[in-house]
Amino acid sequence: MAIILDGKKLAKQIHAKTLQRVEALTDPLTLAVVYDPDNKGSELYVGMKARAAEKVGIQTQDIPVDAHATTADVLKIVERLNEDDHITGILIQSPLPENVNERHIFSAVLPSKDADGLGATNQGMLFADSPEEYTVAATPQGVMSLLREYDIETFGKQALVIGRSQLFGRPMAALLTNADATVTLAHRYTPAAQLKEYLKQADIVTVGVGIPNFINGADLKPGAVVIDVGMNVVNQKATGDVDFESAEAVASYITPVPGGVGPMTIATLLESTVTLAENKRSHD
Repeated sequence: MAIILDGKKLAKQIHAKTLQRVEALTDPLTLAVVYDPDNKGSELYVGMKARAAEKVGIQTQDIPVDAHATTADVLKIVERLNEDDHITGILIQSPLPENVNERHIFSAVLPSKDADGLGATNQGMLFADSPEEYTVAATPQGVMSLLREYDIETFGKQALVIGRSQLFGRPMAALLTNADATVTLAHRYTPAAQLKEYLKQADIVTVGVGIPNFINGADLKPGAVVIDVGMNVVNQKATGDVDFESAEAVASYITPVPGGVGPMTIATLLESTVTLAENKRSHD
């Protein structure tokens, strides 16, 4: 049976350290969250982030985007937040309404306020493995924190990332590459037979495609580390992209859903917000 990677437990430890760092700063911290209120998933996550932020002393400013908003409309919101000295960090909660080009919005956020590291500047620094300080998308960064917490070796390992989104797959592949893993990036257009071959070779599997039970234990290499980033609802119950029961019997380590990557995403986002505030203070 696999060892459970307890993201909920580690997130609590990170929150405790974040609170101490917030208390050491003299100025209040505010995280602005731009989101689509018509998206139920976003509404849920924004509420969870606000409650977690309050517990560690970070204020939040939730900014709903109208369903008919255009890219230009949202760019104006971001421009206002960039210029507001009271805003520490900005989070663009994806997905935004369909008329909005998210990539333009991500990159319009000042790098010094880019709490989720989704802008082109910060992602470029990630892919360059820059020695300078920069923020990284919270979900893949949270995954790396879990791997470190459980002393899971990445050096020389075969790692498979399934999903190529700007929020997860692409930065996840870069982080694992920077950690000296040999990385394969697969996605929805990867032929099924080829994906099964990749799975059988992978020492570390990270998956975030939004398809319940997309991966079964029989697909995995025995002893693989399985990181499930998926969050789906089936029969009113949260489930991931991995069939947990069958995968647990094959894997060496596995994240549960819920309680695995989800809490780490929020903890990492708030951690990054404090880092932005500390960096600002050091440059003032």
